[in-house]
Amino acid sequence: MKNIYLLILLGFFSQQVFSFSTVQEKGYLRVAVYKDYAPFAFREKGKLVGIEVDLAKLLAAKLNVDPLIWAISADETMEDDLRNSVWKGHYIGGGTADVMLHVPVNKEFAKENDQVVISNPYFKEETVAVRHNSRYSLPLTKLFEDYPIGVELDTLSDFYLIGAMGGRFRENVRHYTTVQLAIEAMEEGAVRSVVGPRSQIESALGETADEYLFSKVSMPLSYQSSWVVGTAIKEGRDELVAEITKAFEALKESGELKALFKKYNISYIRP
Repeated sequence: MKNIYLLILLGFFSQQVFSFSTVQEKGYLRVAVYKDYAPFAFREKGKLVGIEVDLAKLLAAKLNVDPLIWAISADETMEDDLRNSVWKGHYIGGGTADVMLHVPVNKEFAKENDQVVISNPYFKEETVAVRHNSRYSLPLTKLFEDYPIGVELDTLSDFYLIGAMGGRFRENVRHYTTVQLAIEAMEEGAVRSVVGPRSQIESALGETADEYLFSKVSMPLSYQSSWVVGTAIKEGRDELVAEITKAFEALKESGELKALFKKYNISYIRP
């Protein structure tokens, strides 16, 4: 019986450790963002900047604490990232974040990862093809059939182009380690189009984006041509989830969230 009471007591204290009051007591909100992931988090003259870096600062301000931004590397899967950064911590150490940004908001995915609470959808991403506005105004299928296509290696866009229509475009697919490099190849004429997430393509094009034609890429449901991102917080931190939700509602209502995307010249698509 004593062991049962001890387990109950330990459970109570573990819930207290992860309450919102802990964030207030330590005086900061630790927010995990993906590094080297423009326009959301990247280095500019040695300084960490980006939409989600600024978003982390705004969330912390709404909670009246300081922001502590943790730039993480993507692991093999999103499940690994959630384990390493939110609910357990990496085996080599480093602790966990209070909240992680840019997490897919999907019912099935959330059910499979019940160690965290996935909520607060704040942005919708979509896969697009981009080509120069004054040339190559062919239908996408014809463009992909006849000319080289740039794509980031081992991404959703890559898997789609390699397998679409029985591999119809496979021979024209050119792989690059980043969307940025694929865009540079297009600007140099090595490929005629680039396929990838709209936000990353707009970021890579910068001020020249208006010179290019964007087209949505329709994919089978299994590929997900668009998706919504939100936050992940460790299961059991109900007070923190509620406070973060209130902060997001305030940022959406005030227009501050949309303004973050405008600041970096990225199209804001509301979920």
